[in-house]
Amino acid sequence: SNRRSVQVHRRLLYDDNRGVGEPLVELGASKQGLVVRGRHLVLLDTVESAADQHRLLAQELFMAPYVVLAPGGGSSFRRGQPSLPQFSALRRELPPNIHLLTLTPWDTGTLLLRLEHQFERGESANSSQPVTVDLLNLFSAFTITAVREMNLGADLPLDAVSRLVWTPATG
Repeated sequence: SNRRSVQVHRRLLYDDNRGVGEPLVELGASKQGLVVRGRHLVLLDTVESAADQHRLLAQELFMAPYVVLAPGGGSSFRRGQPSLPQFSALRRELPPNIHLLTLTPWDTGTLLLRLEHQFERGESANSSQPVTVDLLNLFSAFTITAVREMNLGADLPLDAVSRLVWTPATG
């Protein structure tokens, strides 16, 4: 493979009066400057089908799992519980255009669940279509007994949100 690198080295010999209060000299551990490595992927496709590729690939790259090594070993590390090489709280996979954005404890006995549709209207012939997700049978680790739709910040019920109505100047 043909590798190229780009180096952006921030160095200010004099304070620029923008909040740091001193010159900015980042030499790093090697004393040669800071090094950050990244990847750029280029997808060559038609306009009509580009979103089907780049939306899902971007999510896959962003949400890629990390390998974590820790001391301990086997089931004794989990205090006698059998260790599972893989676990999912979902009974089945979500549709490919739906992303589970948030699943976190919220109040006592309550979870905050955020699902997002990854495609904009008209962006993809198939993936932009509306999707129905059956929440009652979606999870294996717990049972849903009630659902309350909230605003995105999860601080107001959706029916209590009053949206601003903009009337643009015409003519």
